[in-house]
Parts: sequence; structure tokens; C-alpha cells
Amino acid sequence: MSKIAQNLSLVSFLTMASRVLGLARDTLFFSFFGASVIGEAFLLAFTLPNLFRRMLGEGTLSSAFIPVFAETKAKKSLRAAQTLMNKVVSRLIVSLAFLSFLVVLSSYFGVVGNWFSSEKWIWGAVFNGISFSYVIFICSSAILIGALNTKGSFFAGAFSPTILNLMMISTLGILGFGMGLEEKKLAIGLSISVLLAGSLQFLLPFFQLRITEGWRWKMDLAGSEEMDKIRSLFWVGALGAAISQINVLISRFLAYSLDEPGGVSYLFLSSRLIELPLGVFAIAVSTVLFPELAKKARVADRSQFMESFFYGLRMILIITMPAAVGLALLAEPILSVLFKWGQFGHREVMEAVPVLTVSCLGLPLYAISAFMIKAFHSQKQMVHPLRAALISLVSNLILSLLLMGEFGVIGLAFANVLAAFLQTVFLIVMTKRFGFYELFKIRPLYFLPILSSSALMAIVLVLLSDWMQLPQNKASKILELLIQIPVGILIYCLSAYLIGLPELKKLYRTIVVFSSRDKDR
Repeated sequence: MSKIAQNLSLVSFLTMASRVLGLARDTLFFSFFGASVIGEAFLLAFTLPNLFRRMLGEGTLSSAFIPVFAETKAKKSLRAAQTLMNKVVSRLIVSLAFLSFLVVLSSYFGVVGNWFSSEKWIWGAVFNGISFSYVIFICSSAILIGALNTKGSFFAGAFSPTILNLMMISTLGILGFGMGLEEKKLAIGLSISVLLAGSLQFLLPFFQLRITEGWRWKMDLAGSEEMDKIRSLFWVGALGAAISQINVLISRFLAYSLDEPGGVSYLFLSSRLIELPLGVFAIAVSTVLFPELAKKARVADRSQFMESFFYGLRMILIITMPAAVGLALLAEPILSVLFKWGQFGHREVMEAVPVLTVSCLGLPLYAISAFMIKAFHSQKQMVHPLRAALISLVSNLILSLLLMGEFGVIGLAFANVLAAFLQTVFLIVMTKRFGFYELFKIRPLYFLPILSSSALMAIVLVLLSDWMQLPQNKASKILELLIQIPVGILIYCLSAYLIGLPELKKLYRTIVVFSSRDKDR
């Protein structure tokens, strides 16, 4: 597992850097826009290209491409695998360019033809028309990144989101602080910056493959046996991925339709904060282990596959369960410290707190589902993820409509969590050699020790918060986080170590070895 651990550390570090920059970007964004109509129109518009990015780029197409690409490379040659990559990227560029043209055209006629009756829908169409073509670059780059991942190179994929964050931060700094543009012009500038960032995100893996692998780009729309394999894997899986991403779109559209302001902003903020531990570690585990799982799925010895599967699942639980507890308990100080600037004030913070608290319940579920879907994809099994996505979509839609009338955006957050729970339960039931009984066994998941350690951490944080009773200002909130976060981590790690979690014992041995070396010096 040493090579996996090294790649995991690289991906986690770069993802952490990207998430920190993402938080800085969002802090700037909400300080300029608050929970305004223009700000929410941009967030809704940016949801659409992100939907395609996750569905095609980071989702099913990448999952269908990587096993076939790796197999072609192993059985035939690197040149044959690169030819296959050209075929996939060529089809992506042509189809997404046509789709972008239709979206831009419909957005233009929607605004000029007065299809929309309210300002927020008009500006949503404007921003979407500008930024949607981002999908051409980001989805194509994801295929190139997938090819790099098969040879153990994860830098381009992990660094790619940083480019988008830096571009948007620079735009907000120059156009917002430097030129003092008003909201509408600033949002248009942000939409253009998304396109520029996408082109750079494409060029990074493009030149890395060209330099390190000798790859040469060529437009190629011809068919092949390998393309037929990818297509057969893709269409079933694509439907499942589309359904999964439509869930996000449904929640934000319903939040956008509420009379109460800020719904989209609060859902977006909750999603961003949850994506920090989710992306830094849970998605990193899925990304690094996916080629390993795909390789071991072809081996007759099923035990090797299950060893990697349980290792990945255990690593996800180790991080996401205490992260969900800590984020829920510290929601108010975290939101205050990060986002209480400019147009985003105390009222917006207090309205966002319950949405984030509810959303935290879904963090371990989202992580487990994402990893298990990757595990199914590595075995070229697309039907179970599709059915799981259908269950999630239907339940989310029904629960959202039932709960939003009474509870507003908090009801939408609850619906998301309940839908994620049903999806996760289905995936567990459908996974061979893994069921609910595994949760009550110590090995190999250590679920109960992780759960009990997280619960102990929660009790300590609640008691510490009641004892501190600090003033309600930003400096006090920063001090609260500086005290509570280290205490929470210490309590969790100590408890997990005493209970016997193998990763904590390994960490302790590593610390002892390094300490001994320092003493010897």
C-alpha cells in the first residue's frame, strides 16, 4: 500500500490546497454578492457546467474510459491506447461544442425574446450562456487526466481545480477591489474567467501527456472495438451519473424558486464546506484506488480486490465521520470566520447554520456512495449504480416537494440527506461479500470504533463550548476554532488509538521512529 499511500498524500495535499483556495474564492464571492439575486443567478448558472463536468469528466465517461484504456495499453501498445484516447476526446469536443452552441443560442433568445418574467431568471440565462462552454475544456481534460492516472501520475488532476480557483480569485480582486465594478458586470467578468480557466485546465494534462508520453493530438471520429466497449459501459453509467447530478440541480432550482432569499447560497455554502473533507480525502481515496481496483478486478483472486475495497472504505470512514460531527457542531463559528464579510452578515450566517448542520449528516453517506460506485465501475458493473441513482432521484424529488413547503431550504437539505441514505443502503445490499453485518464486526472496517470515537469527540466539544462562553465577535470565533479543532482531533485520535484502529497505531509507530531518529542526532 506504500505507493498508494504516496499518491494519496499527493492528491490529498493538492486537493487541500485547492479547497483552501476555493474557500478564499467563496469568501470573496459572498463578500461582494451576499445572498443577492445576481449572486444566486451566477451560482445557479455555474451549476449546469459543473453538472456535466461531474457527469462526464469526473464521472461515468472517465470511469468507462480508464479500464478500457489500461487494458488496451497492456494488451496492445501505448500507441493503440493513445489512438483510443484521441477517439474519445474527439467525440467529446464535437458533441459538447454542439451542445454549448444550443445552450448559448437558447440563452440569447431567452433574454432577447422575454421568455423570463423575473430578473433573477434573466440574469441566470445570461451567465449560463457565457460560462456553459466551460464543459468542452473541463470534460476533455478529464479524459487526458484519466490517461495520466493509469500510469500513476495524479498531479494534473489534483492541481486542475486550483487553476479555476486562482482565476476566479484574481477576477474578483481585479474587477471587484481594483476597478470597483457593480454586481452585474462583476458576475459577467466571473463567467468569462470560468472559460479562461477551463482552457488552462485542458492545456495542463495536454502538454504533460505530450512531453512525458509522446502523445500527439489528432481528430479521430472513427470507430473501434475499444470504443464499442467504452460506449456500452458509458451509456448505462451515464444515465446513473446524470440522475445523480440532476439531484443537485433539482435542489438548487427548488431553492431558487422559494420566496425566501438565500436558499441557493446556503445550499451552495453547505456543499462547499462538506466538499472540503469529501474532496481532500474521500474523493482522493476513490481517485487513487480506482485504477488499483480496476486492475485487481481482472484478477481471479477476489480477495485482492476486497482487500483494497475495505481499505478504501475504512480510510473514508476514518476521516468523514469525525469531520461530519465537527463541522456540524462548529457550524456557526466556521461560517462566521470564513464568510461574515461585506454583504454576508450575521443574519445570513444564522440562516445558513441549520442548513449546514443538516447537510453534515450526509457527508459520510456521500463519501461511501462515491467510493462504492467507483468500485462497481472498476468491475464494469454499471447497472447497480444506475438503480441507486434512480432511488436517490425519486426519493429526493418526492421528499423535497414534501418538506420544502413547511421547512424551506432546510427541508431541501433534509431531503438530500435522506436520499443519500437510501442510495447508500441500496449499494451496500448490492455489494457481494459486504453487508450490514460488516458494520458490527471490528475488522475490517472498524465502523463501531470509529463511531464511538466520533461520539466521544462530540461530547467533549459540546462540554467545551458550554464552558468557554466567549463573546460574539470574529476574534472570539477564531479563538474558539483554534481551541476546539485541535482538542477534537486529539480526543478522536487518542480514542481511536486506544480502541485499536490500525491506521492510528501505524501513525503512532511512525511518530516514535522519527522521534528516535531526532534523539540520535
